[in-house]
Amino acid sequence: MSPEAPRLESLRCADQDRELVAQVLNNAYAEGRITFEEHAERIAKAYDALTFGDLNELTGDLVAVPRPRPAPSAAVAPAAAARVPAAPGQYTGGNAVLSTLKPGRIDTVAPEVTVNAWLGEVRLDLVDATFADRETTINVGGLMGEVRIRVPAGVDVNVSGLSTVMGDTKVEGTSPRPDGIRINLVGTVVMGEVKVCGPDTKKTKYEKFVK
Repeated sequence: MSPEAPRLESLRCADQDRELVAQVLNNAYAEGRITFEEHAERIAKAYDALTFGDLNELTGDLVAVPRPRPAPSAAVAPAAAARVPAAPGQYTGGNAVLSTLKPGRIDTVAPEVTVNAWLGEVRLDLVDATFADRETTINVGGLMGEVRIRVPAGVDVNVSGLSTVMGDTKVEGTSPRPDGIRINLVGTVVMGEVKVCGPDTKKTKYEKFVK
């Protein structure tokens, strides 16, 4: 091992790094590469991780070892290379762990958003938001949690990349336009629900959907 390796392993990781590892674990569970028990245990450790060494222990048998950004020679998970950088002020997501995540009014949605609901609830109101890109990806992960998203008129919601295990996905009342925004939901939710509500839903339900 090179003298530099221990130093990299001891560097502090950020929330974005923890979320990336959580997505890798979600994908691995969906593909059957780790068991339900392994997934739950590793996810809990991912959100408690302090260093890149802690994260590497959770994904070393699943992907190439992640390294701190921005070194161009660093080996990272394939999903990281595809990430579109968010501009300052754009909403990139958050986590609800035994809690409720309710960011309220969102001004601008980043091209890629990550939300996780671990025994918690996420409520996103995108009705008054501006989208940075016409193609928006929302990475969703969770265990026994609920994710609610309210979308405005003209938005198309694609859930073909989202897997639920002993859970449910429901999209209702959307009114997409051919030239409108497209939201792709991807990831895995275990024993939880993902609900998307559009403007063609009953008015009272639409207005109170994320309240």
